[in-house]
Amino acid sequence: MPSRKYKALIFDLGNVIIDISPKNACDYWAKVNGILPGQLYPRFPFDDVYAQFERGEISPDFFRSHVTQCLEIELTPQQFDEGWSMILIKIRDGISELLHNLSKHYRVFALSNTNEIHVPMWQEMCMPILPYFEKIFSSNEIGFRKPEKESFVHVLDYLDLVPEEVIFLDDNYENVIAAEAIGMEAVHVIDYEQMVKELTKIGII
Repeated sequence: MPSRKYKALIFDLGNVIIDISPKNACDYWAKVNGILPGQLYPRFPFDDVYAQFERGEISPDFFRSHVTQCLEIELTPQQFDEGWSMILIKIRDGISELLHNLSKHYRVFALSNTNEIHVPMWQEMCMPILPYFEKIFSSNEIGFRKPEKESFVHVLDYLDLVPEEVIFLDDNYENVIAAEAIGMEAVHVIDYEQMVKELTKIGII
């Protein structure tokens, strides 16, 4: 039986709904530049500029230029985006059926730290499951990224629900802690099977 306490679920996308591998981008870019991928991994800039891009504060061209400068490689915009697209692998096995069943009883949303280049890519990949989501909140569109409190508040305001009525699922433990801090039930997702067990334990399925 569906839980009466919870009204909605908010899913992260990467490594919850979609299998991803950030190293795939560096693998491709290294191949284009004729160097070993291991030379790029340590230099990839998960920095303030990366965060700004995920908040929609800078342009794709500025981000592309920043990343290639940090990696000390040369890429055309097309080569950059081709590698960037390879981060997104596929919809996680089992997710379609799970979302279909959950959407019969709960409001289903997603909140993702994402960016202007990736949005159309994952939208196309997720086309078969998009009908199960009432709305997907992208960090670059709302102007906040997890674990910033404002990102959660923005979504809760849209839902018009109190935190205690919502379950949040994310593979990043820092984001899980932030969601719990404002009162949401939160699940740290390790893999699909573990996530289903946690939802069963909570009484969602």
